[in-house]
Order: sequence, then structure tokens, then C-alpha cells
Amino acid sequence: MLKKISYFILIAIIIAGGIVVGVNGFNKSVQYKRNVTIYVKIGQEFENKDMMNIAKEVFPDESVIVQKVELYNDMVSFTLEEKSDEELQPKLEELNNKINEKYELENTVDDINVTHNPKVRLYDIAKTYVIPIGICTLLVFIYAMIRFRKLGVFRTLGKYIVGVVGTEAVYVGLLAITRYPIDAYVVPVGLFIYAISILVVTVKRENKLRKLQANEK
Repeated sequence: MLKKISYFILIAIIIAGGIVVGVNGFNKSVQYKRNVTIYVKIGQEFENKDMMNIAKEVFPDESVIVQKVELYNDMVSFTLEEKSDEELQPKLEELNNKINEKYELENTVDDINVTHNPKVRLYDIAKTYVIPIGICTLLVFIYAMIRFRKLGVFRTLGKYIVGVVGTEAVYVGLLAITRYPIDAYVVPVGLFIYAISILVVTVKRENKLRKLQANEK
């Protein structure tokens, strides 16, 4: 009974996630939305946390990605959601003043470079993984059907589909439902879950095969 309830909940998550994606799409992080990147030359080494503090003061209640750039890490970039030049101008002046004050510089707003970036399609990110993951999954499934043929070829295939594909579908569903912003960590976590799910299903199949072989002796 408990197993059936668990399956029902997981299926509900997948369906609900699909509905959310169909209606609202995924919630993208700043780096994948239309955004603007502000480049400021510091000319000396600095701590990211100091720049984060400045970013919070200048852009309160906004998600800002702060990064060191260039070989010597003497330039900082601030990436945030797209804004018009008119909206940015007072913020650039405030940002410049705070950085000048912090690092005793004499930069002007004209020294700041601003780049407007188009949104990134999630499909363009995912497509680089589709072929290698697809091939890997196919090979795993073929190996499993051969290795565990005594347990039933199609039954084994079903276990892997539910265990691997189903787990990934639940993960994607949860991302959609919780509106977690799709960022650079989503794919690595997905790949980790993919690997763990294959391992778990394989270990369970191996244990069942050993019991079967032991009973045959």
C-alpha cells in the first residue's frame, strides 16, 4: 500500500511539473535570462565578498552575480536582470562611487563597460548532453537486459526506465513546481542523480540475481 502511495505521489509530481512548465515555463536564473553585465576595472586584487556587499547596497532586492574577470583578477563583473540605460545610469554612478571609495580609485562612469546579453534557451544548454546521455543510457539498458536476463529482460528494462528515467522526471518536476531558478548547478546535480539512480537499480538487480542463483543451487 505504501509503495502504491509513493508511486502516486511521484507521478503527481511529474504531472504537476509538466503542467507548470507548460503554463509558465522554467524559472531561469539571472545568467540565463536577458541580462546586463557591468564591467569595472579595479586595477588591484579584491575580495568577491566585498564586491557582493557593494552590489547588495547598489542593487537591493535584486539577484546579482559577481565574478572576477581577466587574468590578474583585477576586474569585476556584475550581472543582473536586463535594464535600460536610463535605469542603469544612476546605479552606475552609485556603484562607481562606492568602488572608488572602497579602493581609493578615481574611476569615472565612462570607465565602466556595460554589455546587454540576450536570454539563453534552455534547449541550447540541454542539447549538448542529449546525445552522450542518450548513448550512455542505451548502453546501460542493453547491458542490464543481458546481465539480468534470468530476471526477465523486459522486467529489467522496466525497472531501469522507472528507476532512471522516472527519477530524472521527478527531479525536473520538482524544479518546475518549486520554481527553483535554473542555474549552473542544475545540470551537474541532474547528472549526479542520474548516476546514483543507475547504481541503485543495478545493485538491487544484482542482489536479486544472486538470490535467484543461490536458490537454483
